[in-house]
Amino acid sequence: MRAWNQRWLRVMGLLAVIQPAAAAPYCVQTEAITPQCLFYDAASCQARAKQMGGYCSVNTAELHIAPGIGHYCLLTSGNVSNCFYPDAESCEGEARRQHGVCVAVPARDESSTADPYRHTRPLTVGGGARN
Repeated sequence: MRAWNQRWLRVMGLLAVIQPAAAAPYCVQTEAITPQCLFYDAASCQARAKQMGGYCSVNTAELHIAPGIGHYCLLTSGNVSNCFYPDAESCEGEARRQHGVCVAVPARDESSTADPYRHTRPLTVGGGARN
C-alpha cells in the first residue's frame, strides 16, 4: 500500500509541474511578482488582485483583444471586450460596475497611446493607493 501512495504522490507532483502550461486568460500582477495567470473569470481575478494589492491583467497568449476606437478595453467574464474607453478612469469605473477588468488596448498605429504607468502612478505621485 505504501508503494501505491508514493506512486500517486509522484503523479500528482508531475501534474502540478505540467499545470502552468495551460494558462488562464486573466492574470494577477503586483510590483513584486510576475503575472500569475490562474483565473478564468474576470471577477475572481479582480477580487484576488485587490487582496494582494495588485491588479488584474490579460494573458495575451490566451486571450486576443481586437482594438477598438478607445485606448482602454473592458473585459467581462464571457471574454467579451469593449474597447471604446478614452481613459483609464472611465474604463475602470465601468469594470467595477460590471465586475470586469480594464486593460490597455494592444498597440495601434497612431501617435497617442495608453498610459503605461497607470498602475504605479498613484503610488509614486502621492495620489493614494489604487482601488
